[in-house]
Amino acid sequence: MRHFVGFVVGLVLAPVLMLGTGWLLPRFVDLDETGQSIATVDGAVAVGAAAVVALLVTLVLVPPRLTPLLPGITGLSLVAATAVQVLRPALVERVPGLPGVEGAVTLLSIGAYLPLGLALFIPMLVPSRWARKERPQGVTEEEYFDGLYDEDYEERDRFSGADTEGGPGHHRRTTRA
Repeated sequence: MRHFVGFVVGLVLAPVLMLGTGWLLPRFVDLDETGQSIATVDGAVAVGAAAVVALLVTLVLVPPRLTPLLPGITGLSLVAATAVQVLRPALVERVPGLPGVEGAVTLLSIGAYLPLGLALFIPMLVPSRWARKERPQGVTEEEYFDGLYDEDYEERDRFSGADTEGGPGHHRRTTRA
């Protein structure tokens, strides 16, 4: 079930990343053209949105408990979009006008999604990402009772005059002179 959910979320996440970064591009270009700092309200909004996109990529890429399909399908979709831009650019121009599409098309044309797509896709090829770690079993009955009675014997030996340095069963011999 986790692989199916990862596949579907991965398919949805690629356009979200493209639209998010595409929306950011004109904002940063406007900041640069007007000579504004990121300390302004527009700059803070752009940096905040960039931080959200970066956090989203990090949350998808890093956690090992997620299915490898989630970042893999997202990365494969980004690589495929870059390939479509290179091979058939007329198809990219037919995408409906949504906020961020113009910036996404610009980023596609310069190949900016290719490294991100490969960074998301490559972990899918690592075999250890597909194996679920075994859950540690609880303490066995033998391990539970292993050291349970040791303290009782030590106290009994202490009261009977046994030498605790020699270990259990070793008694100190006393000689009279």
